Amino acid sequence: MKEIADGFANRFPLIYSLVTERRKLTLMLFAVAFMVITYGYFALLLITADGLFVSLGPMIGGDFIVFRTAAEAVGTPKMVSIYQMDNLAAMLRYAYPGHGDMMVGWQYPPTMYLVVSPFALVPFVAAYCLWLGAFGTLFVSTLRTITADRSALILALGSPAVLQAVITGQTGLLTASLIACSGAFATSRPLLAGVAAGILTVKPQFGLLIPIAFVAAGCWRAFAVAAVTGVALVVASVGAFGLAPWLAFFEAVTAHGDRLGAMSGFPLEKLMTPFGGARVLGASSSIAAGVQLAATIAMAGYVAVVWRQVKAFDLRLAALATASVLATPYGFYYEMVILVPPMLLIALRASKDGWLKGEQLSLIIVWVGALLTPGARDFPAFPTSFAVTLLAFAIAARRTLQPQALHLASSAPRAI
Repeated sequence: MKEIADGFANRFPLIYSLVTERRKLTLMLFAVAFMVITYGYFALLLITADGLFVSLGPMIGGDFIVFRTAAEAVGTPKMVSIYQMDNLAAMLRYAYPGHGDMMVGWQYPPTMYLVVSPFALVPFVAAYCLWLGAFGTLFVSTLRTITADRSALILALGSPAVLQAVITGQTGLLTASLIACSGAFATSRPLLAGVAAGILTVKPQFGLLIPIAFVAAGCWRAFAVAAVTGVALVVASVGAFGLAPWLAFFEAVTAHGDRLGAMSGFPLEKLMTPFGGARVLGASSSIAAGVQLAATIAMAGYVAVVWRQVKAFDLRLAALATASVLATPYGFYYEMVILVPPMLLIALRASKDGWLKGEQLSLIIVWVGALLTPGARDFPAFPTSFAVTLLAFAIAARRTLQPQALHLASSAPRAI
């Protein structure tokens, strides 16, 4: 093998250099090229759109229409009615006739109305741009607390997972930022970590493990601030909107749980969770629910062990973020951007301490894998979204459960 490598190096020195000692530059250039091509094409679709619909058929901003509709409903009886999917579908058909049913739903707690309400103040496209601008800025700021390495930031921002969050108009950039802040600052800046964890209650399924992490590490101030922030948001929403939206929310959650179990027409391939993975592989709803329960318990135990024994913030964050997406049955591929900060941290740690066997290839597969999600069309019997998530968790677990991880000095991220 060495003779073959040496022969290749002598014959193609530039190529050999780009895939060996200059591999980082190659990956960065690939990420830049990916961003230029994909975002350039996305911009072209927006420019050539017919009204609010692009030439390929979907609406500008994808699922952002749900948040925009909810924002417009604030202060009206529609705040309650849109929790029923039939009502929301009828509202969208009336507002955008001739475009069929938009298979979307509103299952967020009423505290989310506090977040989305400002996005009703400007026209739709401007609101979508502000949505991306606000949460994109938050995401970039969060990444910059992790590293000042520009090439690492480019690789992260050029990830297909970020692209998925952008083109779907979903909450991935916000969710990823809040989880990352909760994990990174729990010890060094508990007020910031607690506020981030409290705000994450607008997407409660992704915050299941945060209290366990805080308790295991003895981060009591962060825990208290998170509890106060979460309660304050609930009180504010009740004061602003009354109890009716909360009652509608709990009814919607129950109804959606029934749909998740029945799976009639449900896009299983879009789920990146153990439940979704088991269902795509052909398991019944009851078996998939059992798989998910086991996974949730395992993730809770894993996070408790890591946060109790490991002091380095990067490994704690990697454990929390990757486990959080496996601890819930309800997580879609467009939230895969949650994996970007932990994978970046693992790469930075490996660059400092040395790479584990196969680690670089695994990280590249996760990076590229997000582009293949949700994957039903090309791989109808393979849970692509879940496979990518599971691989990311395996990469993080391999690092965090190493004996050496117990002896790493406690560290803090850069000031935000």
